[in-house]
Amino acid sequence: MISIFFKKHWVICKISCLCGLMLLFMLNNISIQSADKKSLFKNKCCSCHKNGGEAMAISPSINAIKQWKRFFKKNKHKRKYKDISAIVSKEESDEILSYLILHAADSKKPQAFGLR
Repeated sequence: MISIFFKKHWVICKISCLCGLMLLFMLNNISIQSADKKSLFKNKCCSCHKNGGEAMAISPSINAIKQWKRFFKKNKHKRKYKDISAIVSKEESDEILSYLILHAADSKKPQAFGLR
């Protein structure tokens, strides 16, 4: 009986399976991108921003979204602290900013560094 159903509705079953696979791929890709941003933040920022490092330890949730955007837009790191352009490229800076926004204090998923 099931095989008769599949024979009659083969195209619909194929499309449903393909849509399901595409959805799984997209969800997996989103989580990989998020993990990449987190590791970029850890590797680039936390090399200095750690306990006992050159700079005070930071986490994404120490600032609100608006504060992170303003900090990066006005290039306050260079103005207040030191120029990091030799360490962090513009593309990496954009990725780090998107990670910080995603986990800022007023985001849907605030995250203190080191908790997960």
